[in-house]
Amino acid sequence: MLIEQVERLVERLYVKVQIDPQTIEAASGMIHAKFDEMMAEGAAELADLAFRRIPLEGEQQKLLQAHYAWAIPLDLLKREQDRIMASLETIEQRITAHHGNYAAAGENLDDTLKLLSNAADIYEHADDANRRLINQALFKALYIDEANDVRVGYRNPYEGLGTPGLHADALSWTAEAKKMGQVGTSTKGGPLVESSHLTRLG
Repeated sequence: MLIEQVERLVERLYVKVQIDPQTIEAASGMIHAKFDEMMAEGAAELADLAFRRIPLEGEQQKLLQAHYAWAIPLDLLKREQDRIMASLETIEQRITAHHGNYAAAGENLDDTLKLLSNAADIYEHADDANRRLINQALFKALYIDEANDVRVGYRNPYEGLGTPGLHADALSWTAEAKKMGQVGTSTKGGPLVESSHLTRLG
């Protein structure tokens, strides 16, 4: 096939890949609600981590006071302070990771949906180098048969966002949330949030 013909077929594919604004908003709301629900499920762990931090910080202060009162030698103070600092750092890392993973996943989701909302126009006006990058970002492979039908293998998270039924689920979820007068936190996040680890949204 001539490369020009292949390009025209791929351009038409991007019109199908593009998602309308209403569906984009619905999918974003539904998946972000699922993220919120998953964060809420980790609230007990966060509270436990915060609770464990308090006595460690208190122990730090007591050690310093004891050292200033010449009750413990410097080498013991250093060992105990190192032990406490290691525990505190582990707690802080777990708290930061809990919030950071969800925040990063949410940002990546927004970027992904923004691209899909304007995919056809972006691809049409991109030069050859950027078209290649866009194709590599969205697809594992593109297949064109003798009938000029184009099939694709999506990369994550686009594979999940293109799952049949997800868009209908998102629109139904949004309609239900509006009827209830709130965003809500539905567990019906569809195949994307059920099968994808948060890091796969990057």
